[in-house]
Amino acid sequence: MRFSFVHAADLHLDTPFRGVASQAPLLNRFQSATFQALTRIVDLCLRERVAFLLLAGDLFDVRDRSVRARLALRRELTRLDSAGIQTFIVHGNHDPLSGDTGTLGLPSSVKVFGPEWEDVEVRREGRRLCRVQGVSYPDVEVRENLSARFRRTGPDFSVGLLHTNLGGAEGHANYAPCTSAELAARGLDYWALGHVHTRAEHLLAGGGVAVYPGNPQGRHVHETGERGCVLVEVEDGATRRSFVPVDRVRWHRLELPLTGVRSLDSLQVLARELVDSRCASELDGHAVRLTLAGRGPLHRELARPGALAQLEADLREQFAHGHPPVLLESLRDGTRPELDLDAVRAAGGFMGTLLTEAEALAHDDAALTALWHDEELASLGQRLKRLGVDALEAPRPELLARAGQHVVEHLHEETP
Repeated sequence: MRFSFVHAADLHLDTPFRGVASQAPLLNRFQSATFQALTRIVDLCLRERVAFLLLAGDLFDVRDRSVRARLALRRELTRLDSAGIQTFIVHGNHDPLSGDTGTLGLPSSVKVFGPEWEDVEVRREGRRLCRVQGVSYPDVEVRENLSARFRRTGPDFSVGLLHTNLGGAEGHANYAPCTSAELAARGLDYWALGHVHTRAEHLLAGGGVAVYPGNPQGRHVHETGERGCVLVEVEDGATRRSFVPVDRVRWHRLELPLTGVRSLDSLQVLARELVDSRCASELDGHAVRLTLAGRGPLHRELARPGALAQLEADLREQFAHGHPPVLLESLRDGTRPELDLDAVRAAGGFMGTLLTEAEALAHDDAALTALWHDEELASLGQRLKRLGVDALEAPRPELLARAGQHVVEHLHEETP
């Protein structure tokens, strides 16, 4: 038997975009992007004539869903209902069941799983296609391993719809945690997961697969690159999975090497060329964090008071009028002085000795350990922790070598 479905998660409808100023000329494009992503997911379902759509939690950005977001969801799911396509939904930590006011209904073809595990038979044209199981978060924090509630109930292709942190993925709250082994033990064929915004697939023992489609629209500079959903084709119990981008604005972190670049004019030209080469013309817009890197004569120019901010304002104006327009989220200076470190070492003197000693200390385990346990350094670490600042838990040799380089660079800049 053959059929297909679409798996999406973490829509975060009506999300506030981090890094987009309230007065930014591209604000409207960003504010509508999550809604456009949902529309494109539904367009895909209609175009591929899938059997159903799976939405694996965090459809809304906050517990108290906006009216705009709820109306948009109903409008799009009504399009699927009119085409005879079912939708299955679980709610996650951003949109738990406790935040539903119950004032806006959804089409009868939409199944919203409740706080208790359920198993639903999916039929089409009188034929049984598969089974979909799911459970929603009753409230924001769910620490229980919800996957333990799932179980295979028959020979049919079986899908588990779950909002979870699989394997303790970093950067995400550890809600409904589980492991790949625990998912495999439940015996399901396809786990449609949500919560982790980075696309990933986990092949499970026994032949199943657990999939994170990622979020369909990047919301800040840490969610870069293509964003979308997964089209899943099922034939004789096996799946073929295709990622389909649906984002309309895309985030990037770009680095511009300035080694050998000697003028601000050249810097601007190179920045424009880099952004144009990386920002696809078919999208509605892009957002870029641009970091200047490398050693060169422009380092001293960029270090002047106000210089970086003025350059940022100029580039932001240029990028905003491009096609497609680009929002410059920030311009960051990672350049270094035009300094030959090998020559500094060879020259000796105070700076050469400082650089050599710092690098030697970084490779001397005993000396590094003694430095790490220095009373004043340990006291500084404790003060940082009390202030809520992350402090190193163990010495990192590369940081010591880098510190020596930074000191030499600053001394070099101050030398007339």
